[in-house]
Amino acid sequence: MRPVALVTGISGVLGSAVIPAMAQSFDIVALTGRRPVDLPCRQVGIDLRAPQLGLDTPTFKELAQQADVIVHLAGNVRYTASADDLHAVNEGGAAEMVALAETAGSPLLYASTAFAGRHTQAAREDTVGAVCSSRPSAYHRSKAAADDRIRSCTQPWSIIRPSIIMGDSPDGAMPELQNMHRIMMFIASGLPAVFGRPEQRVDMVPRDHVAAAVNALARLAVEGSPLPREYWATAGPSALTVAEWIDALGATMTAAGLPFQRPALLDPFTTELTAYPQWETTRRSVRRALGNLYVSALALGDGESFPASTLPASHRVPEIDKAAARSLFANDMVWLLQKHVVPGPRKHAASPNPVA
Repeated sequence: MRPVALVTGISGVLGSAVIPAMAQSFDIVALTGRRPVDLPCRQVGIDLRAPQLGLDTPTFKELAQQADVIVHLAGNVRYTASADDLHAVNEGGAAEMVALAETAGSPLLYASTAFAGRHTQAAREDTVGAVCSSRPSAYHRSKAAADDRIRSCTQPWSIIRPSIIMGDSPDGAMPELQNMHRIMMFIASGLPAVFGRPEQRVDMVPRDHVAAAVNALARLAVEGSPLPREYWATAGPSALTVAEWIDALGATMTAAGLPFQRPALLDPFTTELTAYPQWETTRRSVRRALGNLYVSALALGDGESFPASTLPASHRVPEIDKAAARSLFANDMVWLLQKHVVPGPRKHAASPNPVA
């Protein structure tokens, strides 16, 4: 018989890539929330906020008895959510998944974020006031608290730390837009300046790359092999800097026959949001987008790269070097231009004057 994996978050950007990767080796029981999922596997509705995941005791124990490995991918990822909501789902959900793993006597894999330690910028974020409701630090703090819950598990566990998840390796395809895609679209619309230091790292990793790592770790878990306490699913030292990232964005637009003027860079740690050029005459919707860009730039940190993990040769996921990082980002940008910015060939749908 094939091992059974209990998996949460299968409707998400990462989960929808993990399921086909794991289906080759595992029988999957999907623990689903409110979003309907059309997949040929058993599905059990859960509530991450509730004791025993909202299940009665017999159902909770029956699930536990089936599990050979538990993969927890679900969570609240909204930068605009309240701290209470984020902790209820992320930290509270992690605690309930630990309880399930301990009842099952099974290994637990948890998808956190490489940015879990990036919540010290909260005071700078608050300077945007009511202009923008996005607060990445609240999300990062809730994930750090969830990490602590996972570390308390008495069963084998591993915390997976993906960086910014981009589209699939071959073509950049993604089931839904992410915050970074909106930032890319906004920059592509012709901003005269953006927030970011040239040396900051924009660490992006394809979702199928992360899914392959999750599957490899799950296979290690059911084989009884030691699990890494942390697995950094990142580009690491190969991640593009902000300066390289903007150059790559511009090169992709130019190759697509679209206009691009390289924006100036404003240091988010020393420049106030309201010091943006022509701030007083900038439209409210653009101010909101600039606020989101500002707090997102703060989360990039000081330019130090994340670690990048490897696995044993039999389960290894290909590493991302600098050339691959450029190529993968180009794929992501081409997909974005084709699907969301450029409805037809050589036709720019974004506003050419976003600060007018």
